Amino acid sequence: MSAQLNENRPPDLGTFMAEVRPARPEGTPRLGRVTSWDGELCHLCPPGGGAEWTAAPDALRPPTQEERALIRTLTRPVRWVDR
Repeated sequence: MSAQLNENRPPDLGTFMAEVRPARPEGTPRLGRVTSWDGELCHLCPPGGGAEWTAAPDALRPPTQEERALIRTLTRPVRWVDR
């Protein structure tokens, strides 16, 4: 019974997730950081900022290694170079 509860548990706040439903036309998942959970839906914000959206917890999965690399690129601060 506790294993079933863990499966239905929403992702931790601050973690990045990939939304696999609904399918996007280009076939890639939406990536976002979990910002809140209201009991039924998770609220996510894209890496690097942008408009927040909601998704059902069962439509989310952990990002792949390739997706994690993309997230690191999008969230890395840009260094200022004074010339």
